Amino acid sequence: MAALTSAGLSDLVEAAARPEARPSAAQLLPVTAAAEGLARLERLLLSAARSGPRDLGPAAEALVRSGGKRVRPLLTLLAARAEAPGQRARGRVALAIVAELVHSATLLHDDVIDDGLTRRGMPAPRVAYGNGVSVLAGDWLLAASLDLALRSRAPGAMEALVRTLRTLVEGEARQLALRGRTDFTQEDALTIGAKKTGSLFGWCGEAGALAARARPAVVEALREFGQRAGCAFQIADDLLDFEADAATLGKAVLADVAEGKPSVPLAIALKRLPVLREEMGKLLAARLSQAEELQQARVRAFAVKLNRTGALGAARRIAERERDAALEALGPVPESSTRDLLAQVAQLLLSRSR
Repeated sequence: MAALTSAGLSDLVEAAARPEARPSAAQLLPVTAAAEGLARLERLLLSAARSGPRDLGPAAEALVRSGGKRVRPLLTLLAARAEAPGQRARGRVALAIVAELVHSATLLHDDVIDDGLTRRGMPAPRVAYGNGVSVLAGDWLLAASLDLALRSRAPGAMEALVRTLRTLVEGEARQLALRGRTDFTQEDALTIGAKKTGSLFGWCGEAGALAARARPAVVEALREFGQRAGCAFQIADDLLDFEADAATLGKAVLADVAEGKPSVPLAIALKRLPVLREEMGKLLAARLSQAEELQQARVRAFAVKLNRTGALGAARRIAERERDAALEALGPVPESSTRDLLAQVAQLLLSRSR
């Protein structure tokens, strides 16, 4: 695949190599952002968040306004140009907004499920507005997403979104069922990541291609590309839980350990060093009864032992295989600067963990 030569690539690679930056897609790809209208997309996202009932709008708006990488809408917009780079498919912007609204809805719900205190370096909306408002604001965003997908008139996009939402919920339910347990496996964690994260990324690729009326082979290729890239992205996020600091991550570090949430590196470590299962079980049992400082110290000590198992490196290699599978999936997509951009985005989704 030809190397990308468009302006902004050097900035993209440099910024992605610095996890403390956690830049948005618009910051990483300024030329592409301008061409794809991401500035306008931001305004439309805020408008969509504000359009809900008066009592819910502020919570949704707070989350949207707090930023985010906007990788999902960028993938949707690029996928809509993948087969015919010179065309601007009708409905592509609406579907890009859907991608980010669905993601925002899941974050609102996740923070309630996880009792999250911070999101993107700010107090989580549930802290500012309450759990009930946060849940209902997420529900509103999902309803708005379905409406937008329908109005995009992209053939098959609505049906694909319904399938994706069902898969997302299945992933959430599986994660919730395993939360607080120590017997989950690497396969469990990979399945949850594929359903919770990979499925929405896959929809982004598929929906963009559907808006462009791309050939079935290209639609399937872009769906598979997104699915695999999303899985790599999720493992990268798992790794950040162990490798970042709170300012970088925008939420509590070592949260997966402290909350007993399945993740790929955690699953690998528990298998390699079974004694960690008992230690993690004790950590979880003492979570509510132990002083916070003592609990954090024990979690950090646990993380040191986990790191010595080589689990982080092993997880990164799995993520790299998912990334490589994503790049391979682009085979049916015609060669162009757009395909090169998609490939670069897949690379950078993984490099954020370093």
